[in-house]
Amino acid sequence: MKFRKIALIAAGCAVVAGGTLAIAATPSDVISARQANFKVMGKAMKGSFDEIKQPAASLEVLKTNANAIAGAAVKVAAGFPQGTGPEAGVKTTALPAIWEKPQEFHADADKLVKAAQAYQLAAASGNLDAAKGALMQVGGTCKGCHEDFRSRDN
Repeated sequence: MKFRKIALIAAGCAVVAGGTLAIAATPSDVISARQANFKVMGKAMKGSFDEIKQPAASLEVLKTNANAIAGAAVKVAAGFPQGTGPEAGVKTTALPAIWEKPQEFHADADKLVKAAQAYQLAAASGNLDAAKGALMQVGGTCKGCHEDFRSRDN
């Protein structure tokens, strides 16, 4: 009976490990997913900034965009594993500094997550001024990271 339990556990581990290997992504796949995530964030940022310029900004639009930004922000730090920089041979604006200064990059990514979550909460609160202020904070964190970790060529 004990042998059977061990065999079942081992088989389960093999299935999990095999499944993980089967879904292992190539550097190109990782870069494509990363870029798609940033496009989601960029579209939501543009939508948010466009909305706050309206005479009667819609909190619903801001909430939708804040949710998209917060959802994308949590994926940023994990989107840059070793081997997915310019050396991968795929067009990317990611600078080598991301991998040379990982603690600084991850600290900036954490700031983005916190700012995005604050925007999400402010938009959900129904306070338009708070949402606008929080959106500006998100924009500032984006800018700070871009200055250090993104190529200015694009």
